Amino acid sequence: MRGALILCLAAVGAIACSSASGAETGSATLGYSIRDTSFRDPVSGRVQQLTLEVAAPADKVWAAFATDDGLHGWAGPVAHVDLMNGGVQETSYSISSHLGERENIRNQIVAYVPGRLIAYHNVHVPKNAPPDFALLAALRTVIAIEPIDAGHTRVVESQVGYGEGAGFDALYVHFSSGNQYEFKILAQSLLGHPVDWAAEAPQAKASVGDKSR
Repeated sequence: MRGALILCLAAVGAIACSSASGAETGSATLGYSIRDTSFRDPVSGRVQQLTLEVAAPADKVWAAFATDDGLHGWAGPVAHVDLMNGGVQETSYSISSHLGERENIRNQIVAYVPGRLIAYHNVHVPKNAPPDFALLAALRTVIAIEPIDAGHTRVVESQVGYGEGAGFDALYVHFSSGNQYEFKILAQSLLGHPVDWAAEAPQAKASVGDKSR
């Protein structure tokens, strides 16, 4: 879902975490669980998918994607979103960065349904970001938010557009680990423990090839 997948969705990527399809992390005790629900569609091919269930109301989860303050808790120390069709979500893992800087991560909003769904595609990542992000233009990331009850929410992140070949395989592996990590810090932020970016930023920056201080 990193500077989210994404997520920003999963650009935080290679910091940690990998799992096989169907594996689950987190627990009810922690207040969240994450399952790999990826699958292969006979027409569209691989769909990389994670399902998060978290002890937080749906409006709070939506705000984590749709507001600057919400994004700041998990997507990057610099974060801004223009919530509209064609709007841009912009993030950076550099505490010293500013909005509008060339090497910030930018994801364009393809479409959204207020409170329920938002879809992105990446339009810019730092120039040294791994692996072959030239293929990233083929991907679309869809975040679906579903209330379970008044205090619990299900979030499903689906990435579609993976082709075949070594380049797409490497991209799939990169996001497989990165999206898991991203959902973990999203859940922790929703539960009142936002990222300490002063401590986390060096690793986050390294994951997208940013060598700046």
